[in-house]
Amino acid sequence: MKETPIFEEVFARVLKLPSFWIKVLIGGLLSFVPILNFFAFGYLFRFSRGVRQTGGLAMPEWEAWNMLFMDGLKFAVVWLAYWLLPLLLALAASVLVGFLGLGAFSYLIFSLAFLLSPILFSSALYRYNMRTDLKDLLDVALIVRMTYVEFPRLIIPALAFVGILAVGGALYGFALFFGFLMLIAFTSLTYRSIEQNRSFAL
Repeated sequence: MKETPIFEEVFARVLKLPSFWIKVLIGGLLSFVPILNFFAFGYLFRFSRGVRQTGGLAMPEWEAWNMLFMDGLKFAVVWLAYWLLPLLLALAASVLVGFLGLGAFSYLIFSLAFLLSPILFSSALYRYNMRTDLKDLLDVALIVRMTYVEFPRLIIPALAFVGILAVGGALYGFALFFGFLMLIAFTSLTYRSIEQNRSFAL
């Protein structure tokens, strides 16, 4: 793979990983069930940490379930702070704008937030994976800067992620898990290449 990752190459490479579909099946099924979905979150966290540490793509084993649940809680913290919260704020802003009679702008605000949130989340997750220190999540300025700098490169995987969720429909558990895997794989490789090139301090 080239030093600067290409989304199509990463996508194809992930699909060819050993036992990929079996592990996605397990993660997808867990993602449907509240509480159990933390195990799926933990798997995604392990996957992202592995990519960040090694620069390679490898599907972890489904093992050490107690630690997997704890990793899922860590993943959930990042998701809540840098995915759900921005979406809720955007929703509140869009509703307010809608009350002012600017319906088109209301829709635009939430649509942009829905597209930006996967990139913002990915930036925060990579930052958190560097030391697994919650304090790193408080450096909002750096995480926003990471998102801004890499937005042109990450817009395609973000669109792909949103598309996977839209197509998934009733199979949202599988769509969510599969989409996260693809998003995390590419964004983690991208930020790792930046870190190695020292384009900016992470």
